[in-house]
Amino acid sequence: MVLPEALLPDAERLRLAVSGLAGLAGMLLVPTLSSWLKLMVHWMQRDRSGLRRPSRFSGLDMAQLAVLTFSFGFFVVMLARAAGELRQIRVEAPVAGASFTGLVVGVAVFAFYAGGIGFLSADARRTKGTRHTTSTLSR
Repeated sequence: MVLPEALLPDAERLRLAVSGLAGLAGMLLVPTLSSWLKLMVHWMQRDRSGLRRPSRFSGLDMAQLAVLTFSFGFFVVMLARAAGELRQIRVEAPVAGASFTGLVVGVAVFAFYAGGIGFLSADARRTKGTRHTTSTLSR
């Protein structure tokens, strides 16, 4: 069985790879930046003494930061390599447009996913609170 991707010319496969890698990098862009911002804010507030002792940056947060940073870096490096190979095959290959489109689509998919998860968790909390209130009042 021959896959449809195998029938495409090399330049077309590389163009699809560039846009796909840019989409994956776009999906990882927002969580990576937010993890680094969380670390920066934690570092800036470490000397502030308030009513409670400042919390430590957890190992899970550090692991998440490392995995996201490594993954984002990996996809950006692979994107650069695929774009370079595409430019070698086609001299005037439109790499920037496919990369930007993939990046925007990746950020949009992440935003849609994060919004859906936020909506579902808020709905679950509201339903859980309503269920407990209803069961208490009905007794």
